[in-house]
Amino acid sequence: MEIRTIWMSPDTARKSRWGLRTLGGIAGIAALMGLLIIGGTLLVFALDLPREAFSLLLVCAVTALAAALALKLGWRSVGDATVFFLTRDDRLYVMDARTVSRWGRGIPGYISGALETQRSLRALADASRVPDGADEILQVSGIRENRGYYAIRCRVRRASRQTVPHTCFLVKGYADQDALLQQLERRQRWDGPPEPAGSRDLLGILISALVLTAFAALCVLSHPAVDRLPRSIYFPCLGAAFLTAFFLTYFIIRHRRGE
Repeated sequence: MEIRTIWMSPDTARKSRWGLRTLGGIAGIAALMGLLIIGGTLLVFALDLPREAFSLLLVCAVTALAAALALKLGWRSVGDATVFFLTRDDRLYVMDARTVSRWGRGIPGYISGALETQRSLRALADASRVPDGADEILQVSGIRENRGYYAIRCRVRRASRQTVPHTCFLVKGYADQDALLQQLERRQRWDGPPEPAGSRDLLGILISALVLTAFAALCVLSHPAVDRLPRSIYFPCLGAAFLTAFFLTYFIIRHRRGE
């Protein structure tokens, strides 16, 4: 099917460096975390700071920074890899170029897949026909705007002709983004009366946050630097806190996607 309009990231449209940017970002985050840990450790010895308390603070700070940087890099990667196509017969398609790349095992496989995605995006920028791996957007059930992106709940038809529910992302910053949003809104349909959205997710977020706070408090009180509770419960509580954090993240992601 012949393409009338392509929407893609401005960086991708010029000449994609998706693979180099992604691999460089991962390497940069890893290097920064290593430097911060080494520097913080040296600072502890140089200034003779309380080792246990400062080590806990250093680990928490470095982990939080790494998560924030990884999230920012991830959303940029999603935005640069997602392409929308409008055909001359008014059919709308979406494609995540990462899904058609061959990702091998280990670091070499990831590097190979990232560079293949980069080559695919360069080819898509000049495409005249919809590629085989694109999904046709048949119906949009919801569009949720977040600070940096739109989460689009829709039904798509795969290349295999199978129709499935799908969530795709429109990261803000596309050229002529308003025209794409209009195309998505044209395909928006409602089946039956509207229902309260995300109520279960909000309850899950609240419960997970409370449980996580409780386990975090137990970790602090049982840490050797504080020593208010038996040290034997520190690691079990730490493991439970990490597990609860996964549930909290899951419910937050579902809520932000409008699922």
